[in-house]
Amino acid sequence: MVDMSDKHYLVECHPLMRVVVTAAVGLEIKRGEYVVLRFKGCEDIGYVRGLTDDPQAKAIAISKAAPEDLAKRKEARQWEKEALASFLELLAKHNLSMKVVDVHAWVDRNKIAFYFLSEHRLDFRKLHKEIGMLLGCRVVIKQIGIRDHARLIGGLGPCGRPLCCTAFLTELRPISLRTARRQNLYVNPEKISGMCGRLLCCLRFEDEIYPSPCLKNDAKSKVPDEEDWDEGFTSHDEAAS
Repeated sequence: MVDMSDKHYLVECHPLMRVVVTAAVGLEIKRGEYVVLRFKGCEDIGYVRGLTDDPQAKAIAISKAAPEDLAKRKEARQWEKEALASFLELLAKHNLSMKVVDVHAWVDRNKIAFYFLSEHRLDFRKLHKEIGMLLGCRVVIKQIGIRDHARLIGGLGPCGRPLCCTAFLTELRPISLRTARRQNLYVNPEKISGMCGRLLCCLRFEDEIYPSPCLKNDAKSKVPDEEDWDEGFTSHDEAAS
């Protein structure tokens, strides 16, 4: 068993896979470095984004990534392309309406994840079984929402800064219209929507202090009910399977 330090780091193995890790005792890591992670019986390489206050470490950084580790990572990227080609062939065979947007293989090739978009819930159990047998490893087929897709693509928000979901958020929690109403934001929904078309993630950052009595305003302005907002506006992500 590997001893661990008490510092927690946010490590990105893939834009859709950010992991809170703790370093093995004696291992000093810092932002910008690549490290080898061990978790759930697999090993991968990730980029250290920095320290985090999240107490729930899910992986261990066992070493800094050596040149030979980075070479394995490059080989895994090539294998991803081959695996994706096989996946798309099986996808056509099963005639599933799924748009594959990315794939990520763990550096030890014991696990691979396929990410897709779809307007509907799909039964891909047969596809999952066949691709697993073909690749000989653990396979994850994950439907993602439009906010996850925005994180994957990246870009700049209305504020001119990199998207919060891309830059530092570890999870994308739902944002409801009640959050905007609590903050007395009576504007066109388009003004408080992100690049994904959903409510801005930053609306949550100060939300917890708004119920505080010190912020109550006696002369509250009228805030419209949810049904008064644009009919076609979606306030939160649809649940992804």
